[in-house]
Amino acid sequence: MFFWFVVFTIAFLLLTPTLWMRRHYGWQAIKLLLAFVYGGIFVGYLWLVDQTASAVIMQLAFLYPIALTLDLTMLMMGSAATGKRRPKEASQRANRSSLPTLGFSVAGILFAAWIVLVAVYPLFVKDDLYDIVKAQETSEKIAATDIQHIPTVPKETAEYVADKLIGGIPKASYYQLGELTRQKIGAEEFWLAPIEYKGFFESWNAKSLPGFIKVSAEDKDRPAEFVDQESFTYSPSAYFGDDLMRKVRSQYPKDILRFAGFEPDENEKPYWIVSYGHYKNFRNGFVLDGAIIVDARTGEMTKYKLSDLPPFVDFAVPPSVAFDYNQWHAKYKHGWWNTLFGKKDIYEVTEWNTGEEVIGLFGPDKQMYWFTDHTTRGTNSMVGYTLMNGRTGEYTYYTGTKGMSDGKAAIEAVNNTFLKDAWTGTNSILYNIYGEEAWYIPVIDTKGVLRKIAIVNARNTQIVAYGDSKLNAFNSYKVRMAASKSNTNDAPTNAADSKQITGKVLRLGEMTVENITLIQILLEGSDKIFMANPQAIVYAPFMKEGDTVRITYTDTEEQIVSVDQLYNVTIGK
Repeated sequence: MFFWFVVFTIAFLLLTPTLWMRRHYGWQAIKLLLAFVYGGIFVGYLWLVDQTASAVIMQLAFLYPIALTLDLTMLMMGSAATGKRRPKEASQRANRSSLPTLGFSVAGILFAAWIVLVAVYPLFVKDDLYDIVKAQETSEKIAATDIQHIPTVPKETAEYVADKLIGGIPKASYYQLGELTRQKIGAEEFWLAPIEYKGFFESWNAKSLPGFIKVSAEDKDRPAEFVDQESFTYSPSAYFGDDLMRKVRSQYPKDILRFAGFEPDENEKPYWIVSYGHYKNFRNGFVLDGAIIVDARTGEMTKYKLSDLPPFVDFAVPPSVAFDYNQWHAKYKHGWWNTLFGKKDIYEVTEWNTGEEVIGLFGPDKQMYWFTDHTTRGTNSMVGYTLMNGRTGEYTYYTGTKGMSDGKAAIEAVNNTFLKDAWTGTNSILYNIYGEEAWYIPVIDTKGVLRKIAIVNARNTQIVAYGDSKLNAFNSYKVRMAASKSNTNDAPTNAADSKQITGKVLRLGEMTVENITLIQILLEGSDKIFMANPQAIVYAPFMKEGDTVRITYTDTEEQIVSVDQLYNVTIGK
């Protein structure tokens, strides 16, 4: 606050001619007041602008020309009034001074420079924005997913459950639910949300915040839990010295700050994560450097580089930064001019109907990632998808998506399936399921209550499976995938997931799911149930108990698996 008050005082007083000429003392007082109100209160205290040279230039290049112009106008008006009273004296002063002309010229040049910095210069550094991303491109699939830990509960359902829980908290009328984020505590995923103040008077009366709410992301039947932390003081919804960002700015005045989120440690002690970084080109191209971790109770802060973050931190990359990186990567591979004329390699980043810029998920390596997909303009055809590591900022672009539909197309397929019920899909996330990419989509009603779990094959959105639980949905998807095999050469495309077994047929059975009849096979010495589609594997109906068969299948480490190829050794077919 004091820094910016001094900056604007120098600009509005010391660098204006009326003060040099000791004129218009009332006007000097007004300028001093403006320096305090705009510079001290707005720029320094409310907007918390960083105290860097680039920030000073951006602020003064716009406002100083205005202040100088007003000052010169006051000076000329005063000279005109003096001329009426003492013409000879005024004439001599006018002849001696070319100050107004020079001053207006300086004001015009500075204002033009500000326009160039704001509107022109950023256009010519778009190539650098693309380079900041440092995308690692790969045509490989994402790693196979442990379906046991794929979250079931969507954000809307978690919010619905958490909102109802707030009513039972003491002084509930003062509080509201903060932003929900998906995080891990131990080995399990949860939706976590801090309890925030509703407004200024509520914060004044409540004095402190009681804790946070935890909703299981994996078990829809587990009750939401209020984690009572007695009280913590610092929060983005607090005011004055308890405001989180103001507290951080007071200790780190020169850092470029970005709010990341709320995150408790493994012992459920509450912390705030505030990311910091720098601009690559003047005020353009934010580069993330690390995070400042703030104890929500005491306000104690520790600054970490991205490579040194404590283990409990799931994400230091704010979702807004992840979205910006996706935009830069999708638009500026060939610079800004290409966005107007050539339009080569320009894609669109999916904007999700949930209002989220990017979607958080945990990968097979237990790391948190920000996910979204890219499409060609005006279509639902996916050209790639990205995973940005929430801790390191590493950005990977997956290009092996030819023939795949984007997340919106998958949600549309689910919505059409439940059109009569008016249920809709949400939080669509792409996973490697049974060796193929598939969209995992919770289905909710108009209140946000979870109704079904749906799985949509990314390469064929007509394959839509669903169930009342995650297990039922996956079993249904396996059946649909088995039924979709069109010939005996439809082996999995990921060889690492493909296995082969030879054995004697112990038992044969049949099952019909959604009008699809499948043959079930039990082999001696194996506890797996193999499902074969007789429309795809034409010799499967001729199997008999006791035949020796060789089966190629996708190993999912589950009991029921889908047959990709079948060869009957006994009959040679």
